[in-house]
Amino acid sequence: MYMRQRNISYALTAARLYRANGDTTYANWAAQQLDFYADNYERWPLRTDAGRARMFRHGLDEAVNAFPLLETARLLSEFATWARQEQWATRLFRPMAENLKTQRYPMTNIGLWHGAAIASVGMRLRDESLIQYALDNPEGIRAVLRYSITADSIWIEGSFGYNAYVIGCLASLLKHASIEGYASRFAAEWDSARQLLLAPLAFRFDDGSLPTPSDATARLQAVDPGSHVQLYRLVPSYWGVNRARESLSWEALLDPPQGFVGSEPALPPATTRDFPTVRMAVLRAGDWQAFVHYGQAVASHAQEEALTYELHQGKTAITSDPGTVTYSSPYHTRYFRRGAAHNVPMIDGEGQSRWRPGTVLNFDAPQARLVVSQPDYNARASAEREYQALATGFVETTSVVLKGAAPSPARIGGAFHTECTVTPLAGLTGSSGQSLPGSDAMSFWTVAASYTAGSEWSAKLQCGAAAYRLRVSGSGMQRVFMATEPTTPLPNRRSLLYYDTSATRANFRTEITALP
Repeated sequence: MYMRQRNISYALTAARLYRANGDTTYANWAAQQLDFYADNYERWPLRTDAGRARMFRHGLDEAVNAFPLLETARLLSEFATWARQEQWATRLFRPMAENLKTQRYPMTNIGLWHGAAIASVGMRLRDESLIQYALDNPEGIRAVLRYSITADSIWIEGSFGYNAYVIGCLASLLKHASIEGYASRFAAEWDSARQLLLAPLAFRFDDGSLPTPSDATARLQAVDPGSHVQLYRLVPSYWGVNRARESLSWEALLDPPQGFVGSEPALPPATTRDFPTVRMAVLRAGDWQAFVHYGQAVASHAQEEALTYELHQGKTAITSDPGTVTYSSPYHTRYFRRGAAHNVPMIDGEGQSRWRPGTVLNFDAPQARLVVSQPDYNARASAEREYQALATGFVETTSVVLKGAAPSPARIGGAFHTECTVTPLAGLTGSSGQSLPGSDAMSFWTVAASYTAGSEWSAKLQCGAAAYRLRVSGSGMQRVFMATEPTTPLPNRRSLLYYDTSATRANFRTEITALP
């Protein structure tokens, strides 16, 4: 895959060099690459385990790489003979579009990439039937966008990383449409790109970062430079135009950015708000801000993280979601997507068992307070949480109840993950004979110390120059563990606190306040 992607990118670079300096050596080499793909495309086996593809294993890879291939062909249109271009059209681009018509992933980012690639092939070949199919079939571009851009203007898969990935798809489609003379056909998609570009600003922490819900592999800034640059001609913004102006790229060389000189616009802080269609909320009081991910809207890219939260005071991150690593890694499948990697309730070491939207029981914006329930948190238990941001800190209350008429006691508790240094304060008695629940995900933890506690205990969080008290109260006879865990980027590690009690129901209250 990487070899072929690199070769395709080199072919595009060669075609651009030809257009820049007229040297046909570059044009000839790039055209030979297209000849090779056209000669062999239908000879390669059709792979159907992840969409339909011949050049790659995954249909998504073929859809994404259709754009540089089409751009290469366009740039060579004054060099290649009509017969040669017709070979590319009939033996490469049209069969590729026909393969992509069979979509295994409707209403997801993958389905959108498929539709965008089909439409772009249709525009290059001037094939109205392909364009119409890509736009208006029941799983086409417009159907996917109607379904997947939520009323909160965030992509339904609940990941800011995939929100940015979809912007990349729309940017590729819209640039292609503009160059090929079809811009007027995509006015609605233009507006979709604008919505997705600006909506994340409502979630920004004071340090400019975004939360990391779902299985994103990178922590993004609210003003994502990559997204703004990709759209600098289509949805021009101060950040996109000025970053493009500073960049050494083919895009900026061929289409120099104009306008938006001067000072950077000041962005207002995020405010308390519920985002029900993506099952997220922002709670803000003074400079304390919490992000809550209380459920999932769809299964795609969901992790076992319902009821988790991230917390900042001003520009200080107290607890953050690290995201995940490449999906083929055991760290993704066995750890980062599991409950043990998140600030969630846990039953015998396990968190949420499958995706659920959850239920909002109360949202009080003036009080920056949210109460949510997960009645089917997992097969064994229901869970409810209340969150409140205060001018003096943050409070979270958890209630877990085992299911059944007479359930056997389980180890009910929770975890708190942080990049801060953790030290014990009060209410903790050292105990070396304790062990963690037998969860596979917890095997990635390294226990530094274990304690017993009554119904209340506390620890100190040293977050750079800022210090905080984390105080847990509630059900008595608790086991408490201080440990380290993997975090991104690997092989880094960070601190965590885990606590539990043996019961059929349990309640815990966590308060985080600043220390002098």
